Amino acid sequence: MKYRKLQLFYLENIKSDYLEGSEYNHCCNVLRKNQGDKILVTDGNGNLYSTEIEKIKNKKVYLHNWEKTISKNKQNNTCVAVAPPKSYNRLEWMVEKLTEIGISKIIFIITSKSERKKIRKERLEKKMISAMKQCNSLFKTKIDEIYNLDLFLKKFKFKNKFIADIESSSINIKEKNKGDSIIIIGPEGDFTSVEKSLLFEEGYKKISLGNMILRTETAAVIGGFLLKNKGI
Repeated sequence: MKYRKLQLFYLENIKSDYLEGSEYNHCCNVLRKNQGDKILVTDGNGNLYSTEIEKIKNKKVYLHNWEKTISKNKQNNTCVAVAPPKSYNRLEWMVEKLTEIGISKIIFIITSKSERKKIRKERLEKKMISAMKQCNSLFKTKIDEIYNLDLFLKKFKFKNKFIADIESSSINIKEKNKGDSIIIIGPEGDFTSVEKSLLFEEGYKKISLGNMILRTETAAVIGGFLLKNKGI
């Protein structure tokens, strides 16, 4: 069987054996799947299962005949910390693209010049799951809560730490980075000098994403791609 020709669905708890909510809607109302149809399911942790629709009842798609077809070990964590942009459409676009790239975690931060201080995590999760399935990824990007910069620095520790800074002349760091890595992106008005000093004290290294002033969400996607592919 050519598994990749089957439709992919997400089920956090494989032991529950059924799809519901948005996954039920996508399966039954959008794709019009029926009893006996075969589908693929991932738990977002690197595992892929082939399964079959046993029955559809009470807005649930019950599954049976499970077969694990792929099991991947996750590589080093790559994280993007970013001040969420003011536009929610641009925020959702950013989350989708970071998911497609394969970023492990997105952490939202609040800085002195932040234009948005709240996120709708559940809505972003739906966008992220949709992007994960669209690109046939087996790993679900995690979205953390939103933190003030001070609390963020106390809570999260990474081996390789970078800050996108237009004043930096360095674009690429030559050595391969082993271990967990993070890049932090400031708001449209950038970090203040005090905030930059805090980041430098915590060991964040300045890197440049080019000569142009980028939108926050654009910088996050470019920085995330370089981080994921060891380009910085």
